[in-house]
Amino acid sequence: MAQISPDMTISSVVERWPDAARIFARYGLSCASCSISKSETIMAGATGHGGGRVKVEDLMRDLNAYADSGKLPDNLPAANATAGAAGMKMRGMAEQKGIKHVIAVMSGKGGVGKSLVAGLLAVGLKRRGFRVGVLDGDITGPSIPRMFGVREKPVSSDGKTLNPPKSRGGIPIMSMNLLLPEEGEAVIWRGPMVSGAIRQFFSDVQWGELDYLIVDLPPGTSDAPLTVMQALPVDGVVLVTTPQALAAMVVTKAVKLVKQLGGDILGIVENMAYVRIPDGSTIEVFGPSQGLKLVIASNAPLIAKIPIDPEIARLADAGLIESYESPESEELIVNFLERAPEKHPQVPVA
Repeated sequence: MAQISPDMTISSVVERWPDAARIFARYGLSCASCSISKSETIMAGATGHGGGRVKVEDLMRDLNAYADSGKLPDNLPAANATAGAAGMKMRGMAEQKGIKHVIAVMSGKGGVGKSLVAGLLAVGLKRRGFRVGVLDGDITGPSIPRMFGVREKPVSSDGKTLNPPKSRGGIPIMSMNLLLPEEGEAVIWRGPMVSGAIRQFFSDVQWGELDYLIVDLPPGTSDAPLTVMQALPVDGVVLVTTPQALAAMVVTKAVKLVKQLGGDILGIVENMAYVRIPDGSTIEVFGPSQGLKLVIASNAPLIAKIPIDPEIARLADAGLIESYESPESEELIVNFLERAPEKHPQVPVA
């Protein structure tokens, strides 16, 4: 008689039947013992983390056979390999694809300029000779293609993977907007489909040899950020905020998410920090900086304060963000590289 049902949490099953973690690992749910699974059901894990590819019926059959008989199925992952199996698998995939480092740009708060920071990071790194790509993880609200002036659709040479179009500066871009019939068409999807698309943008795209893949994330701390943090081999996170106490409060939630998942916060970027007027003075339009609060909460430095600059809006709307230059964007790259996964990365020789 079945003892385990799809609406039970993953952690409750593993707590009662510890070796069930090995069964979850077989089905790609190696996060069976992570903190997120405390409130996640088997069904949610299978449809979310499994990207829709997990056959829930087969998983439930194996789990209940083990619960009823105490005997594990054959050919399961080793007990000491379950915790890191998914991460190791994705890391191997990244290395095989030639991606050295995956950097997530997130906030938790909407409207703070995550896409801008992701774009400036990519542009600045490219100018220094690094091989960079941008994965637009904001499936329902993508803005990266417009910012970079990319309208070409991805093409497939083998019928299985996609070749991403490149910006004027040679940066490969992958975004949902490039797959839509029209730029303004809405993507009305539930969380598991969004998560699955992000996975596919990473695994089913021919990124080529990259030093950095910058992943632009949507706001929030649910499906999309969880997918990136748990399923992609993220080396570091850049958090974006604005000088409002409300923004700092919401971004603190993202800090806690990253820490809970064991991620590395590389730095804080405060966007729209001030506006510079013609006489050279500045006005803090949204109030005094809240960066210090997030520096303390995240134990990471404030790596840039980006001003409100009409030139940014003009160039982004025209698809010319690669033409933007400023002391602040330069400071962003310098400080990022100080905190990058490789302390003093070697610029590739052309």
